[in-house]
Amino acid sequence: MDDANCDGEFGELESFNEPLQTFNSNKSSLIWGHFENCKELDKAACNHCKQKVYKGIGKKANTSSMRKHLKFKDKTLFDKLLTSEELKKEAKAKDSIQTGKRQMSLYESVNKKKCWDMNDAKSKEIHKIIGEMICVDNEPFNLVERSGFNKLMMPGRKYFTETVIPEMYIELKTKIMSTLETVSAVSLTSDIWTCSHNNASFISFTSHWISEDFKQHHSTLNIRHFQGRRTGFAIKNCLEELLNEWNLMDKIHLLIRDNGANMKKGVDDASLDSFGCFLHTIHLLVTESMKSQKSVQDLLGRAKKVSTHFHHSSSATDRLKSIQIGLGVQPKKVIQDICTRWNSSFYMLERLFNLKNAILIFTSEDPSFSSNDWTVIESLLNLLRPFEELTKRISSNKSIISEVIPAIMSLNSFLNHLSSIHFRVGTTKDVMISRIHKRFENVIKNKNLILATFLDPRFKLSFFKPEKRPEVKKIILSTISNFNNLDLTVVPDDVTIDISSITNNNNQTSVKSLWDFYNDIATSTPSNNSTVMMSNNFTDLDDYTDFNKDLVAEYETYCSIESVPINGDPLGWWSSQKKNDKYPYIGNKLLLQKYLSAPASSVYSERSFSEAGLVYEPKRSQLHPEKAEQILFLRHNLNKF
Repeated sequence: MDDANCDGEFGELESFNEPLQTFNSNKSSLIWGHFENCKELDKAACNHCKQKVYKGIGKKANTSSMRKHLKFKDKTLFDKLLTSEELKKEAKAKDSIQTGKRQMSLYESVNKKKCWDMNDAKSKEIHKIIGEMICVDNEPFNLVERSGFNKLMMPGRKYFTETVIPEMYIELKTKIMSTLETVSAVSLTSDIWTCSHNNASFISFTSHWISEDFKQHHSTLNIRHFQGRRTGFAIKNCLEELLNEWNLMDKIHLLIRDNGANMKKGVDDASLDSFGCFLHTIHLLVTESMKSQKSVQDLLGRAKKVSTHFHHSSSATDRLKSIQIGLGVQPKKVIQDICTRWNSSFYMLERLFNLKNAILIFTSEDPSFSSNDWTVIESLLNLLRPFEELTKRISSNKSIISEVIPAIMSLNSFLNHLSSIHFRVGTTKDVMISRIHKRFENVIKNKNLILATFLDPRFKLSFFKPEKRPEVKKIILSTISNFNNLDLTVVPDDVTIDISSITNNNNQTSVKSLWDFYNDIATSTPSNNSTVMMSNNFTDLDDYTDFNKDLVAEYETYCSIESVPINGDPLGWWSSQKKNDKYPYIGNKLLLQKYLSAPASSVYSERSFSEAGLVYEPKRSQLHPEKAEQILFLRHNLNKF
């Protein structure tokens, strides 16, 4: 057939616009709407000119020759073919993404990027919001690859891991650094943790400071991957890197750390003042004391077995629940003990004691506890309750280091109080008393803690023994004089304060709360209505002529006024005093921002690790440490800045 006849036939098909309806259904390409197979297996016949075109056979078969033939013979029909193929690809891409049946092709991926301009301001804002959601809500990076997000034509996970999250990290870090530049003094907490899923170690650093308006602030500076051995030298290097990175080398007041020898050495070698975590010391004190009495240890062992039995047996749990309902009480589950938290033992015993009647019925045939055991449990709970109350209080983000000395003195008074509520746990109690003296002997002599206690209007001198207050007064006046650049001709001796009971030792067999002993100590001090000022008891005013007379007068005035209630806000009180500038030396803003900045414990670092455990879940155990650092930093700080 000649070309003229072929052109003539093509001219009669100008209305062709739906080739999809004419092509063979078992052929995927739309070009088959214009061709059909012929007897020669390696050729196809044009439907318009009947010319046979080579197409190959088997694995070598293709449609290239057919497409070239159609394009050469009729350009209009070929353009319509291209349009139809484009529509088919778009429909297929949309359907496959919605159903989530397969991975996107290169074509679909390219066209997906065209549907979402990543450089658009609105797009960047949405990317940031999604990044915040990934960090704060602990979502995995593959969130953006799920079918629901694919409908939004969002960029893939690589874009978020390599662009969005790092940019957010740098932006927030810069913002916090700018804030810290305006702060005169910062305190830190630090701790080390090992992930159970991949055995990677991390060291945390959190910062704490007081702003110009006397508000407490804190942030997580870093949760850094800690490689190698946890030696004091390695910790020192890590500390120095952090301080240089954040420009804090000359601003650190105190670092609150755990009681490990390696951590203490690393901090000391970095020439930083530090203080062991108060709650960690309490944990060591309580666990050592309970281990000292065999009957208490045996009782705890049996209590753990009972709790474990209910935890592992659903039938036992259901039966215990039925018994409680039959007794007309709200059903509760037993609580298991955790070896790293002494108060979990307290909560376990407390729950068992509350479920005493139900457990007696449950174990009627084979009792787990005798009547004597229940007596010991009750006595042990009475002994441990003040420690539990104190742990909850010190764990608060608002707790500051000024509460440490009052807490030690109140605990000591509680333990030295003769009471029948500690029946059968006398050995544990005696060991607690000795451990308090051993572990806190140097703590109460720490000048940073002494000044912080004095500057807290809730405490002042109340928790120092009257005969020791002259010595404490010299320490305080000397430190404040140096801070305010006042002339000073005397250097006070080392502190000789000891831990001893300073309560009235009245008969208080009904006292069970630690705060009853706190109030007893606080009210045993001369009040502001007394004709003798608190600070002048057992002292001679001539002993203080070496100090600035205005400072001494200010000191006496401050000590004579009524103390703020224990639940009051010390920083709020100082903020209110700034209006009349009544205390220019003691109330020096920079002095208060320094000595009241440190928390009483490193619990903030420990909470960081609790959240790190959520980030490093089993399904994400291979998360790169650098990405984990960025996620944890953003998770802790996004809602604060």
